[in-house]
Amino acid sequence: MPLVVARFSRSSLAAVLTGGVLLTGAGAAHAASIQLAPGCFHSGGAGLLTGAGFRPDASWTAKLRGTQRLGSGRTDRKGRIRARFTAPAYSGTTGERVETLSVTDGPHVASRSFSLTPLTASFSPTTGDPNTMRVRWRVLGLGADSAVFVHYIAPNGKLRKSVRIGHAQGACGHLKTAPTRLFPFPISYGRWTFQIDAHSGYSKATVPRLLIQYDVKKPAPRPTH
Repeated sequence: MPLVVARFSRSSLAAVLTGGVLLTGAGAAHAASIQLAPGCFHSGGAGLLTGAGFRPDASWTAKLRGTQRLGSGRTDRKGRIRARFTAPAYSGTTGERVETLSVTDGPHVASRSFSLTPLTASFSPTTGDPNTMRVRWRVLGLGADSAVFVHYIAPNGKLRKSVRIGHAQGACGHLKTAPTRLFPFPISYGRWTFQIDAHSGYSKATVPRLLIQYDVKKPAPRPTH
């Protein structure tokens, strides 16, 4: 059975928002609006909240689902917001969850939806003859519009080959491949590591990335009579 280990960039789950100012944006006379970048986050992932159309030099408060307070700050003299956003903790293991962030300065309220996703990768089937196995790769959370690569690390710890398996779709980046050879080259016995990420070149420091370990065992000897 493959062992899957996720590797993320480090981000704090404590302070969720810190306030600041934005140098460009709409004036306070316009309807209040906010933006989040990116539109999809891993648990505790960092992003940017910007807003415009609020009262100048006023206090604002951000809430999740309209009730859970996330943070606060002050608008600039033109009613604009720029703040660091840290996504809430998310324990889901499959699919995506849509959340709503709202910001208010009292008379004005603006909302924006965003997605939370796990970072996952798998393939199936997981048993069979590794020399001939054809599998479907499933990957989620590598980001929108990104190419997806599998880097094959041999039992001796060296890179054997990097293979592009497809292109992720949607805000969070999901991929399901057609059946393809698990090992597109002659293999050796031992524990292989598949590193799945969005970079064509292999590096053990890449984030985010997923690691799947897979044992290729010698076939049992046939009984002799």
